[in-house]
Amino acid sequence: MKTKVSSAAEVADEPQKTKTIAGSGPAIELGQDASNCPRAGQRPDEMKPSSLLIAAAAGTASALLFAGVVLQSSSAVTLALAAPIPIAIASLGWGTVAGAIAAIASALVIVALSGSWAGALLLIVAMTGPAAIAGHLLGLAQPLGDPAHDDPNMAANQNEAGPGQAPQPAPPKLLWYPLDRVLFAIALMATLACLGLGWYFGYDVEALKPEIVAALSEGGTAAQVSEAELDNVAGLLLNLVPLVQPAVLTLTLVVGLYLGAWIVRTSGRLPRPKDDLPTAAHLPPVALFVFVTALAVSFLPGTIALAATVVMGAFGMAFTLVGLARLHARSRGRSNRGLLLFASYAGIVILSFPILIFTIMGLADTWRQLRAPPTDSA
Repeated sequence: MKTKVSSAAEVADEPQKTKTIAGSGPAIELGQDASNCPRAGQRPDEMKPSSLLIAAAAGTASALLFAGVVLQSSSAVTLALAAPIPIAIASLGWGTVAGAIAAIASALVIVALSGSWAGALLLIVAMTGPAAIAGHLLGLAQPLGDPAHDDPNMAANQNEAGPGQAPQPAPPKLLWYPLDRVLFAIALMATLACLGLGWYFGYDVEALKPEIVAALSEGGTAAQVSEAELDNVAGLLLNLVPLVQPAVLTLTLVVGLYLGAWIVRTSGRLPRPKDDLPTAAHLPPVALFVFVTALAVSFLPGTIALAATVVMGAFGMAFTLVGLARLHARSRGRSNRGLLLFASYAGIVILSFPILIFTIMGLADTWRQLRAPPTDSA
């Protein structure tokens, strides 16, 4: 049975569990966001002026990366995909408050640059807000058991303090927020972001189809294609947007969080130990229910089918990432591992349809998790 990871408020209600991590690094007060660890005598809940500056700088960097979308610069649209990275760095390295400040700052900078509140809303709802929340979740931890009770050697070392020295508490084991819940939260946030923004901006296939047909008609091969065929192509593209957009957003947030964690870990500010992603990447069983339900609803007519397609896109990408993790785990130790991974990713990039294989692998992995007998946590 999985042990629930409590939030700061939940653990604060249990003072007998509150401890500090002692060792070569700074002490970390448990029951709070572990990424908000004190440095140079700073309490975990304090924000230094330097931390505020870092948060503001991260928000500014994220806004500048995203500005190409708001200013409609086609050459800078790719840079917008990197917008979550500075927010993840601020949230993981300087704490939840810094991540929230960075997300808000990014929206304000967009308003200052372009005067577009719609662009600011798009950035904070789709990119910087989810990145800050994901960074917060990744930094949550709680003590797991009593290390002095579990390991007698720790208790013995704790009693061997020299004269005039206070005994050092044994560092407890930490239970970090599970990666499967982080991935589920990212897919859920991508779903809600796409649904909310689609409603706010008024996504309508029939209203947008003439614009897509006009854009396609400007191509060099437009004279060889009939108007009916152009209309069908435009309808297909618009119907694919609710599936592809949340999938790309989910992938963008996951990659941004991974790169942000890598940068913060390299700098030595990430308290969370490195996760073995090929074996740790899963999804909770409820994700399987959400995906199957959305698949069934997508066959219904009307707006509800578009909403279900959004859910399928976000969670389908999450299952695909789990399937790719299974590929990495199962190919370990094989002499042809490099060729196998290269062929798999090349097939996805060039042919696209092999991605369905890994989506099915992710679904099968979650199904096995659902059917597996529960195990008690130590």
